[in-house]
Amino acid sequence: MTNYDIKFKILIIGNKGSGKSRFVNSFIINSFKTDSRITIGIDFKEKIIEVNNQRVKLEIWDFGAELHFRILLII
Repeated sequence: MTNYDIKFKILIIGNKGSGKSRFVNSFIINSFKTDSRITIGIDFKEKIIEVNNQRVKLEIWDFGAELHFRILLII
């Protein structure tokens, strides 16, 4: 049994140093942190929010900027 009504998978991709991980982390913990490490590979976070009386699960995939990890986007 799931504890959500709808699930979305969100991919965050972009150039190195553009703030992808800071954006994701600030959304997950509701606070902006100025210190963060470079993402090597892929980072994965989850958050459940309520929208129109439905529980929505967000799976957020934060891809590092290295080109060799982008092949995973087509799988």
